[in-house]
Amino acid sequence: MKKALSFVVLFAGLGFLASAQDNTPTVKKDMRHRDKAVQERFEKKSPEEVAKIRTERLDKTLKFTDKQRQEVYAYNLDQAKKYKERAKVQKADRNAMREEMKADRERFKKLLTPDQQKILAEKYADQRNKRIDRNDRKFKGRSDGERPVRIQKDTNSVSKEDSKS
Repeated sequence: MKKALSFVVLFAGLGFLASAQDNTPTVKKDMRHRDKAVQERFEKKSPEEVAKIRTERLDKTLKFTDKQRQEVYAYNLDQAKKYKERAKVQKADRNAMREEMKADRERFKKLLTPDQQKILAEKYADQRNKRIDRNDRKFKGRSDGERPVRIQKDTNSVSKEDSKS
């Protein structure tokens, strides 16, 4: 009888320990680039359309008065126009930088012999393959390979996970 009772207590304890394991939620792969998808969707719309969409979304939860709705729409329209302008400038800067880097790369290639160019091309290909392989790795200790989500309970105090790194 004592053996049976000890087995029941042992299995109950193991069951309790198993249920006490950390069930940290993980970031879904589909959600990693959500912000970029939202950004691309808004880039295709006019500032008026963006302001209208944002105002309607806020109106659903906040229940604006007519006056507030007009003021919020004006604010969102102003913000959308500023964003469009910044996006244009950044795109132009990015394209100019890309062209400058391309020209620099070509100028550097002219300094090398054909053999050196071949060695350099192989090195770049190896680095590219390593980078691709690195992206395919799973996170250490995770069976599903997903990055764990850090949940901060209090913004003023330092969490245990942040203090370890």
